[in-house]
Amino acid sequence: MQALELILLLFTIILLSTVLDQLVSGLSLPLIQIAMGMLAAILIGEPFDLTIDADLFLVLFIAPLLYDESRKVSKRSLARHMPSILSLAIGLVVASVFAVGFVLHWLSPSIPLAAALTLGAALGPTDAVAVTALAKSAKLNERQTALLSGEALINDASGIVSFQFAVGLAVTGVFSIREAAAAFTLSFGGGLICGIVLGVVVLGITRAVRSMGLESTVFHVTFEILTPFAIYLIAESLHVSGILAVVGAGLLVTLIPLPSTVYTARISIVSSGVWDVLGFILNGVVFVFLGSNLPSILTHSWEESADPLSLLGLVLVCSAVVILVRYVWVVIADYITMKQGLLADFDSLRDLLVPAWVTTLGGPKGAVTLTIAFTLPYGILGTHGQSIRDELIFLASGIILCTLLLANFVVPALTPFEVSDEEKTRENEVRAAVLRSLISSLTAKFEHRYPIALALIVSRYRREIAELTVGDEFSAISRQLRLDLISHQRGYMNDLLERGEISHFSHDSIEHTLERLEKVLKHRRRRSFNLKSMWTFISNRARSFSEEHRGELNPESVEELRQARMALENFAISYLENVPTTSSTMQQARAYLLRDHRQMLEQLEHTTREQYVSVPQTSDDDSADDIDSTPRYQTMGEQLDFLEVEALRLQLGCIQELREDNKITLTEATMLRDEVYLLQMNQSDLGTH
Repeated sequence: MQALELILLLFTIILLSTVLDQLVSGLSLPLIQIAMGMLAAILIGEPFDLTIDADLFLVLFIAPLLYDESRKVSKRSLARHMPSILSLAIGLVVASVFAVGFVLHWLSPSIPLAAALTLGAALGPTDAVAVTALAKSAKLNERQTALLSGEALINDASGIVSFQFAVGLAVTGVFSIREAAAAFTLSFGGGLICGIVLGVVVLGITRAVRSMGLESTVFHVTFEILTPFAIYLIAESLHVSGILAVVGAGLLVTLIPLPSTVYTARISIVSSGVWDVLGFILNGVVFVFLGSNLPSILTHSWEESADPLSLLGLVLVCSAVVILVRYVWVVIADYITMKQGLLADFDSLRDLLVPAWVTTLGGPKGAVTLTIAFTLPYGILGTHGQSIRDELIFLASGIILCTLLLANFVVPALTPFEVSDEEKTRENEVRAAVLRSLISSLTAKFEHRYPIALALIVSRYRREIAELTVGDEFSAISRQLRLDLISHQRGYMNDLLERGEISHFSHDSIEHTLERLEKVLKHRRRRSFNLKSMWTFISNRARSFSEEHRGELNPESVEELRQARMALENFAISYLENVPTTSSTMQQARAYLLRDHRQMLEQLEHTTREQYVSVPQTSDDDSADDIDSTPRYQTMGEQLDFLEVEALRLQLGCIQELREDNKITLTEATMLRDEVYLLQMNQSDLGTH
C-alpha cells in the first residue's frame, strides 16, 4: 500500500508541476519538481520513506530516458563532434575525479583520498534530462547541443566505472592501473558492442513481424518501450555497461530506420507521442525523487557533522572545482577543434571564452550522480574511524543543486532563447512556397470539376500566403476584418431568411460554410502543430462528417443556392467598400479581400448549375448497373471535404518536389510532412476518405 501511495503522490506532484511551470517564469521544470519533492517530503513524509535500490533506479528510469535521448540526438552532429564528445565523456571525467578528490582531501583531511575520489567519480556524469530541459530555455548552437547531448549519453558509463574502482580502492585499499584500464575498456567497449548487436536483433524482430503481415502500431510502440529495459538487463548480466548498451542500440535503431511508408509514418507519430508522455513522467519522477531525498540527507548530515557550516563551504568549493576544471577543458577542446579547421575561427578571445561558459554550465549534475552516491557502502570510513557515507552524499546533493541553479539562471542569460527574425522569415517563406505549389496542383487537377469549392480553398490559401509574407500586422488586421465581415454576412443571411427571400436550405448551407471559414480563421496561425490546433481540426472534421444536409438538391434549389451566394458576395463587396481605413496596412488588407470577393462573384456569375454542385465521378471498375440514372449532386460542403482530403495528399508531393529542387532543407521537409501525416491520420480515423 505504501508503494501505491507513493506512485499516486508522484503522479500528483508531476501533474501539479506542469501547472506551476506555466505560471512561474524563469525557473526550469526540473528545479520546480525538485522543490516540490522537497516540500512533499517535509509536509507528508511517510510515503517517501520507501527507498528504491540504486540499480533498480538505473534500469527503471535512466535506461529508458537515455534510450529515448539517443533516438533523438542528431547523428550527423554526433559524428562530426565525436572526438570532443569522447574527450568530455572520458577525459574530463577522469580529470574531475582527481581534481575533486585531491582538493576535497586537502581541505578536509578527515576524508581519505580514496573516499574523496569516489565523490569525484560520482560527479562525472552530467544529466541528460536537465540538458534537454535547458535547451528549451537557452538558445544553444549546433556544437553546444551536440557536445552536451552526446556527453550526457556516454559519460554515465565512464563515471560509473570510475566510481566502482574508487569505491574498491576506498574499501580494500588495493588498486591496479592495469586492471582498472582493462575493466574500463571491457565495460565501455563491451557495452557499445553489446548494444549494437542487440540493436540489430531489435531491427530483425521488427522487420520479421512486418514480413508476417502483423503491422500493429500497438505492438511496435510496446516493443519500443520494452527494448531499453531488456537491453540494459542483458548487458549488465554480461558484465558490460548497460547504460552504453542502451545508448548504442538507440543510435543504431535510429540510423537504420524502417522504410518510409504511411504505416511507418503513423508509427513514428504515435511513438513520438507515447515517448513524450513517458519521458515527461520519468523525468518528473527522477527530479521529484531527487528533491524528496534532499531533506533527510541535509538534516542527517547537518546533525551528525561536528562543523555543519564547513560542509556548506566544501559544497561551494567542490562546485567551483568541478566548474573550473570543466571550463578549462572545454576552452582547450574548442581551441584544438578550431586549429584543426573543424570550427570557425574566433574574431576575438571573447568569442572563444563566452560560448565555453555556456557549454560548461550547460552540463549540470543530476539524478545519475545522486543514484551513484546512494550506492556508496557504509564501509567507507574517515580517518576518525566512522562512516562518512552520509557526508559524501550531502556533498553530492549540494553540488547537484549548485550546478542546476547555475544552469537554470546563468546559461539563459548568456544565450537567451529567441527566434531570430531570419528564422521566422525562413519558416514563413517555406510554408508560403508549399502553399503556392499546392495551389498550382489543385488548380491543374480540379479547376473544371469543382470551380467554386476550389475558389474558396484557394482564396483561403492565398490569404495564408499573404499573412506569411506580408507581416504580422497585416495578418492580424486581415483576419479581424474577415471575421467582422463573416459576422455581418450572417446577419444579412438571417434578414434574407426572415423576409422569405431565401429558403431554409440555402440559409443553412451558407451558414455551415461561414461557420467553417470562421473556425479556420480563428485557428489558422499554426507555427507548430500542437494539441489545441489538432483538436480544432478534429472538431471541424467531425462536425463536417456528421452534418446532415437539410433538404434534397434539385435544379431549382441549386439555382437558388447559387443566387444566394451571389447576393452574399455582393453584400461583402459593398461592406468592404464602406469600411473606414485608418492605416496603409488596413487599406492593403481591405483591397486584398475586395479582390477575393470580386473574383468569387465573377466565378459564380459564369458557373453553370452542374459546375456549382458537381456530380461525383465513378471509378473505372464501377458497373453500369450500379450507377443511378438520376444524378446525385454534391453539396458545397461535400466538395470542400473532398478537396481538403486531396489537398493534404497533393501537399506531400509538393513538399517532395521542393525538397528535390533544394528549395527546402531535409529538416523543414520532415517537419511539414509530419504535420500532413498527422492530419491525414485524423481524417482517416474520422472516416472522411
